[in-house]
Amino acid sequence: MATAQYKTLLEQIVHEGLWTIEETCRAFEIQARKMDEPATLSPRQLARWMRGDVGQARSVSKRVAEAFWGHRFDVLLGSPHDSAEFEPYSGTAAPGLSVDIESLEAAAVMAAHESFEHAARIAGTVESDDISLLQESVLELARCYQTKPPLQLLTEARHIRNVAYVLLDKTRRPAQTSELYQIAGQACGLLSVVSFDLARWDAAEEQARSARTYAELIGDAHLEAWSRGTQALIANWRGQSRRAVDLIANSIDAAPAGASTARLRAIEARAWAELGRPDHVKESLRLADAEMDHAQDRELYSAAGGEFGWGQSRHSACAGTALLTVGQGELAVARIQDAIALVPEDPLGGLAPARAQVDLATAELVAGRLDASVEALESVWSIPAPSRRHGVTGRMEQLSRRLIGRDWRDTGEAVELRDQIEVFNAEAASRLALPSV
Repeated sequence: MATAQYKTLLEQIVHEGLWTIEETCRAFEIQARKMDEPATLSPRQLARWMRGDVGQARSVSKRVAEAFWGHRFDVLLGSPHDSAEFEPYSGTAAPGLSVDIESLEAAAVMAAHESFEHAARIAGTVESDDISLLQESVLELARCYQTKPPLQLLTEARHIRNVAYVLLDKTRRPAQTSELYQIAGQACGLLSVVSFDLARWDAAEEQARSARTYAELIGDAHLEAWSRGTQALIANWRGQSRRAVDLIANSIDAAPAGASTARLRAIEARAWAELGRPDHVKESLRLADAEMDHAQDRELYSAAGGEFGWGQSRHSACAGTALLTVGQGELAVARIQDAIALVPEDPLGGLAPARAQVDLATAELVAGRLDASVEALESVWSIPAPSRRHGVTGRMEQLSRRLIGRDWRDTGEAVELRDQIEVFNAEAASRLALPSV
């Protein structure tokens, strides 16, 4: 990366290094303890240093910084070099991280995938146990979706889809074909969401269309409604909110009652919100809430849980996002707080708490409470860079834009928050790359 893109040598070292901001701060404090110095370093303080703003930096902090990064403090805050001359703790991870163990686990999983795929290719017949294993694997991947980095999810979902394709070529039994098409559709659905999380919109759209095609082939109304809803969600994030409304309108009559329809209506509300129609938002949310009131506990995709689930926590969070978009800050705060409170008792799962926390921060800002907005983000900063999905970084960018508004642009705390968001999102962007799926 060109040095002109960096304000300081310190910014260059941090961005071109292997660690996140949080890992760097942790390693800095380990260095301070080794030196028996009472120095600490927060992500916000490091962000200020990286842009050359040292304020009243203490002498003890400067001493630790010089030992940690191997340069005088004034040099660290000076112009970047053609190449960073120093990388603290040479290696692949910050102290205390078990990356070697994680690498071994990843290698073991990959080896198992390769064995399963090869066995599927050479087998003369399709065993029911193989199909059952794939069915459980894709639903388990949906259930643990929020706990794994997107690139790991992409690898596992693609593996499941590819094995389903191999087995489809080997069977002519209608029952097995139907089961394998459903597995392929579910895997494509997860690949669509992963692509969305990586902000790869064309890939996300193609995977969602594929999932819908498989659903239509086997008459799976739940998967079809889920896929169409996902298409609408992608369109809305791409700035195609009118298309999102049309997709919902073309899907709603065929969707199963209950959670499937509630999800479609909630996504519709968000599209109407982007189009600036608060009256339509209110009506869509009324219909969505009514469907949730009548939803059965054991509906197919709700029962699957995770990314295929649509429980009360996720429903309330989606409603809060729609209300936030049309500027109804207090109502949005109430719905999002309900969503977060419901997570522990929601058996269907699926809500990404970090997304809700960022929406809560934005809603608090709309309601005029900057301190509450900052507090709502406390748990978000610690998300590892590889796990920072677009649903989080995109919301953070929206929050940052609001901080530039007339009410906050000259507020010191708002300026610091914008800088911290910029670093948070830049780290995520520098660590994500999407291979072919």
